[in-house]
Amino acid sequence: MNMRAATRQSRLLAVALTFAFALLASSCASGPQSITVTSVDRAIEPPPHGTKDYPQAFRAILSVMLRNLQLPPVEVSIILFPSQTSYVEGVAADAERDLQQLRKVLGPLAKNLRDEEFLARARETALSTDAVGKHKRVLLNESRLAKHPWPEWMKVLAHELAHSVEFALVEGRPALWDRWLTEGFAEWVGYKVLDLLGTESFAKSQEQRLALMRTAKNFQTFPSLGQLAAGTDFHAWARTLGIEATYGQALIAVDYLIEQKGLAAVLEYFRLFRKSNNREQNFTTAFGETHAAFDEKFSRRMTVLLDR
Repeated sequence: MNMRAATRQSRLLAVALTFAFALLASSCASGPQSITVTSVDRAIEPPPHGTKDYPQAFRAILSVMLRNLQLPPVEVSIILFPSQTSYVEGVAADAERDLQQLRKVLGPLAKNLRDEEFLARARETALSTDAVGKHKRVLLNESRLAKHPWPEWMKVLAHELAHSVEFALVEGRPALWDRWLTEGFAEWVGYKVLDLLGTESFAKSQEQRLALMRTAKNFQTFPSLGQLAAGTDFHAWARTLGIEATYGQALIAVDYLIEQKGLAAVLEYFRLFRKSNNREQNFTTAFGETHAAFDEKFSRRMTVLLDR
């Protein structure tokens, strides 16, 4: 990195647009790249449509998340992997660090962890995803992301940053929250960001998901939200029903939840997992009703939306 680039970064830091761009393996063109971005309380323009400028995109997204959506500020390291192989290996190595931390947190209960199964799931996730959002970091498969149309590319970045916000709300602790709620919230944030940046209206994005769900309905019965609570069950349904339809259901559920209870209640739901992993209790505390009661209301809402 030359002196001019270092000077530009110092200026950005001075005006609270923290951004560091460095090659982790400067001698190897195929190595991962690291970007650190911090939420800023001022408007940042996204890169021009079609231009996949990661630093500018992340700053713009975090600006919208903080200023417009009133989400808590975060600082996140973005790791860009140039190939499928490097991404899978990077996710696996990151999972090993997660496993070590999980053992420290769980203490004696960690004896129930199955290391090989935990790491195998991480590799399986890497093989089927474009990105993974974690606490204070997001891992990206640049080789796959490069193939996305620009709006979808922006949405994926916002989706994964939303997951980092979720982890920040529990201070990085392992949380057994409802998977439909975490994925639905990340989708909600992703599409709200596109809307607020003037890329695509939230209503249009939602209707596109509903259209895919109507098609899926012709071939498959939809699960209840309770059947989408555990991560393994959520992904099993995604394989059966289709990713678009399953994530679409989660999106519609969270949008309905926010409509009924407010965004602050959703953020409080995540925060409650700092002290307890009692999923049912935390849901009732945050939203004032049980899982079953909300699931029943949402089922009726889904019937109306899918029959239009």
